[in-house]
Amino acid sequence: MSRHHLLLSLSVSTTILMLAWPAPAQEASPAPAPAAQSDETAPPAEPAPKPVVLDPLTVTGTKVPTPKSEVPATIDVITQEDLDRLQPMTVGDALDNLPGVEVEGGPKGSQAQPNIRGFGGTGWGTNRVVTTLDGARQDVGAAHGGSMFYDPELIKQVEVLKGTGSTLYGSGAIGGVIALTTKDAADYLEGDDKYGFRTKAGYHSNNTEPMVSQTFAWRPNGFVDFLGNYTWRTSGDYNNGDGDPIKNTSVDVHNGLMKLGINPAEGHRLELSGILFSDDEDITATDVNNANREYAADHRIRKNTESAHYTFDSPTSDLVNLSATVYRDHTEVTDDGKDYDRVSTAELTTTGADIFNTFDFETGWAQHAFTIGTEYYHDAGKGRVNGEKEGQNPDASQDVVGIYAQYRMTFFDQLSITPGVRWDYYATNPEGGDFENRHNDRFSPKVGVDWQPLEWITAFGSYSQGYRAPSIRELYISGTHFAIGGPLNNVFVPNPDLKPESTQTWEGGLRFAFDDVVMEGDGLRINGSYFDTRAKNFIDGSVVMDFIPPTQFTTTPVNVPRAHIRGAEIELAYDSEYAFFSGGWSRIRGDSTGDDAPLTSIPADKLFVTVGAKVPQLDVFFGFTDEYAWAQNRNLDPTLRTDDYNVVGLFAGWAPDEGLLKGFRVDAGIDNVFSKQYQRYLALEDAPGRDYRVALSYGASF
Repeated sequence: MSRHHLLLSLSVSTTILMLAWPAPAQEASPAPAPAAQSDETAPPAEPAPKPVVLDPLTVTGTKVPTPKSEVPATIDVITQEDLDRLQPMTVGDALDNLPGVEVEGGPKGSQAQPNIRGFGGTGWGTNRVVTTLDGARQDVGAAHGGSMFYDPELIKQVEVLKGTGSTLYGSGAIGGVIALTTKDAADYLEGDDKYGFRTKAGYHSNNTEPMVSQTFAWRPNGFVDFLGNYTWRTSGDYNNGDGDPIKNTSVDVHNGLMKLGINPAEGHRLELSGILFSDDEDITATDVNNANREYAADHRIRKNTESAHYTFDSPTSDLVNLSATVYRDHTEVTDDGKDYDRVSTAELTTTGADIFNTFDFETGWAQHAFTIGTEYYHDAGKGRVNGEKEGQNPDASQDVVGIYAQYRMTFFDQLSITPGVRWDYYATNPEGGDFENRHNDRFSPKVGVDWQPLEWITAFGSYSQGYRAPSIRELYISGTHFAIGGPLNNVFVPNPDLKPESTQTWEGGLRFAFDDVVMEGDGLRINGSYFDTRAKNFIDGSVVMDFIPPTQFTTTPVNVPRAHIRGAEIELAYDSEYAFFSGGWSRIRGDSTGDDAPLTSIPADKLFVTVGAKVPQLDVFFGFTDEYAWAQNRNLDPTLRTDDYNVVGLFAGWAPDEGLLKGFRVDAGIDNVFSKQYQRYLALEDAPGRDYRVALSYGASF
């Protein structure tokens, strides 16, 4: 039996185990229908619920929808309302507002990679953060630099798990997880309406970017629903705070989303979706095999993700909460010289499945939620230059199978203990060359504790281990790195013996929840956390420039000494009928424990504040944002150091929720009001200067 079939068999066997797991308790019986009551004897109406925006549901920490305040981890959730108010040009624009999170690469989405708590880009086109799109892994970073190829108009929620997530998400989640959820038909249909639509147009002044988006939803009956969306945005180059253009930052992006939902029976749901992303840009490329010659090129990104997601939430038993996702994600990046005869391509295809079931049951004074699942995915990459194999993007594949379990026990509705473990087996297969296939396995345990001694305070803590297997590029890269002069080149030397990166993390924190603080129905949330991570076998590049005979000019991926990363975060959120407030602060430090040298990947200390007001009678809201980042000069490379900066923004909106104009929405704002000239840490170029933005939309269902 081939290894590919062996891994698939392991996944299937685990799925059978999930469905056949013996029931620890009797199945729950359907709740009896309440007795009819007359108007005279009806109990008083329940009080209005608290602002749910302060405690949204998340799935990244538990795999099942759970209020983020009940997860023993730090999770941020960016909601649809947040995205509507921000009107971001890229998903990275929204992530930059979160404490402990920074987007590397620059303002252009095709250059961006997320960095969570100092874990970000590896320097080899791979990331230490796992990103999923409707449950489908986005491993595109293994083939090239940027990884955030999706338009924010398609997204309705972004969840960010900070810290190690390998127990549920496997290889690569040593920094955290970003889970993106796309919109569906229910977001555009009210009640029993069959048709819905939303038309939207927006504009950003800094890069003269128009945007149009059209969404159509259809639900002919209770069994089928459909959503279709097309979004287009095009722009010129950004301008920095001094008004100078930032070269090669223009884009021409087309996005499409189609999603078909089928409800064959009560509790069953099948979603079939397809997402298309197309981006054309101008860049300056480099021919490393010809004296590092730079040339103008068309940079084309083509990405498509197809997935099928099936869920079964049994209406008669809490022991069956099944979720299964199968997907295929393909990305191709092409650089085509305009007046230079050179065409390079890099491709990566990820095919995978993730299946799990959660058993909910009660035993006396304890509640139990036991989740068991399996994941399998296959990465296949290749690169070409003028049709010939390219060593910098080697032809190779990697198979990963994981089996994971998590058991949440809640005692007296106050104390929750959640142990979990995952076992992964990965095998890497180079195509051609003198390299042998390699394989290894890894256990990733975790335990979390969540204790609520009083209604308004919760303490949580966790210990977790994580890992990232070497990517196919890190293992088998070859070819020219850069030209030195004349016939001399620095060349890549592959290292098929690389060890996986690994981490051990302790985290603890407090959460405070206060309701009816100033007025009835308002809410205040305060979260604080501290984390300490010990990492080893980080994969870095060893560059040798030895001009003394025998000369040696090489760049080799190597495992480097241990590292220590620690930090703290504080977040506040307040919401009421008339005002809202949110803020976050983070401070992270990281060093190599061998020589006490500071790590390059540690972002700047940051404080971000949003203050807003509402006028319910007019359906109007307005406010301001303020981001302050301290100078980041704690690195050995002076060219990477950045100064402190303070950037102020204004926003306002109008969204009638009744009357003839119901469904109409206007969002406007000014980003970087004072046109501050600055650069974010680990960005490739300056940040944009002042930007006036506006978006108008109208939607209805009938």
